[in-house]
Amino acid sequence: MATQAPPSPEEIQQLRRTVEMFEAITESQPDDYQSLEILKEAYAKLGQHDDLRRISLKLASAYQQVGQLSQAILEYEGLLQRNPNDAEARAALAEIESKTSQLRVRSESIAAAETTTAAPVAPSAASRSHARDALAGAQVLAEILVTEKLSTRQALAPLLERLKSESAAASARGEPLTLVQLILDQQLVKFDDLFEMLVAKSGKPFLPLSWYDVDRDAVLLLPREICFRYCIVPFDLISRSVLIATCNPFDDAARTEVESLLDYNLFWYLSPPAEITTALRAAYSLDGKTGKGGR
Repeated sequence: MATQAPPSPEEIQQLRRTVEMFEAITESQPDDYQSLEILKEAYAKLGQHDDLRRISLKLASAYQQVGQLSQAILEYEGLLQRNPNDAEARAALAEIESKTSQLRVRSESIAAAETTTAAPVAPSAASRSHARDALAGAQVLAEILVTEKLSTRQALAPLLERLKSESAAASARGEPLTLVQLILDQQLVKFDDLFEMLVAKSGKPFLPLSWYDVDRDAVLLLPREICFRYCIVPFDLISRSVLIATCNPFDDAARTEVESLLDYNLFWYLSPPAEITTALRAAYSLDGKTGKGGR
């Protein structure tokens, strides 16, 4: 079996920057399993086995916290494959498997009791189509803002109209127009209040993209038109994982289109639209500057 080539000096430098950034993120958001997965992969590529074990244990715990027990089991099993004598991983695995067995028995009992009364459920995903339109995601976000009482339909209506009439031209100029940026420009919602809601409702971690050394090769994985239409930017590539920043985590059209184009593990993060635009313009040399080169 072919062995993976060791990382180049430039890649090692970038991996260390990635580690620094995501250690900070997971310190403030310990259940952010997405960032923990990135850290785990970075430490594995760096060959830092003690840190790899530490993050794997945190990742397994984070999976448990969000109810993804099967993923937690796989993580503990991976630890034991690397070190069969890992007593902490073995004890945690035994505990979680015991809980899983109890849940399975309980759920089977409930399912048996409800078999005769359960009504068939029509598959909603099969009958729902995604509009390949940046405005669709903005409309979903607007409804959430109204529901959360952060704004009103009357205040948001002119912003949606502006998006409808100007977004295509703005994207062509290399200046993506987004509902989030319009809201901030009009001071309809404070920055902190808006992004706290976005994080809480979407479960996506916030990442200040201006702190990150954006990888230009990662940016170019997606067509320019897609990035500017949806105001998204792939900002790093670690092995088979692509990290993508968005300002609207509720844009299903953007996510669907990206998933159809990239055969990678995709990890989505929330970033301010102005910082996404800056990263895109740098990558495409629209301001006379270029982004960081490939690894």
